[in-house]
Amino acid sequence: MNTGIQDGYNLAWKMALVLKGKADEKILETYNEERLENAENLLKTTDRFFNLVASPDAFLAYFRTHIFPYIAGVAFSIDAVKKFVFPRISQIGINYRHSSLSETDGNFSVKAGDRMPYFKVENASIYDRLREPKFHLLTFFDGQNKPQKPAEELRNNYFDLVDFHELPLYPNIAEIFGTEKSFSILLRPDNYIGTISSDVSFERVENYINLVFSKAETQP
Repeated sequence: MNTGIQDGYNLAWKMALVLKGKADEKILETYNEERLENAENLLKTTDRFFNLVASPDAFLAYFRTHIFPYIAGVAFSIDAVKKFVFPRISQIGINYRHSSLSETDGNFSVKAGDRMPYFKVENASIYDRLREPKFHLLTFFDGQNKPQKPAEELRNNYFDLVDFHELPLYPNIAEIFGTEKSFSILLRPDNYIGTISSDVSFERVENYINLVFSKAETQP
């Protein structure tokens, strides 16, 4: 189910841009670019698990009824195993770092193509600010070099597709992203990072937006 939801959302926001005339149809090609590898890995895993639970082989039958439950019970009582397995079952461990829609500018622990990490801001989940199905431009400032306001043209051109957040670079955020300097993130509607940059002048963000939102050519 988690895979199906992410497949649908990945394609839906791209189709929405195309149908609104905001993006070229070529953006739809990134669906396979981002999701095909996961689909292939899922099929392999499903096949292996099906063979374990359904094979008539006597050894496998004994293993799944007498040995596997014990091993699974012990394994899932270990925190390290839970942390390894949960992101894979929930599908939140998938990244699109290889995607043509992912651009990293700077040395960060979190890269473009990663899912936005969970953290709290003012005792509330960052995801509380990301509920709208649109792009989110988040700028984190270090208290010394507060970033400029987004250019008025940027706001006017994309007000219906992008919202803007300015947040202090709290210690927990600096630790997660591996930087103590101001930086900006443009999140896609599926909460994956499109671009992350140490340049907070918005030039790189605007270039990325123009790349993704490039209007389709008008057909004669």
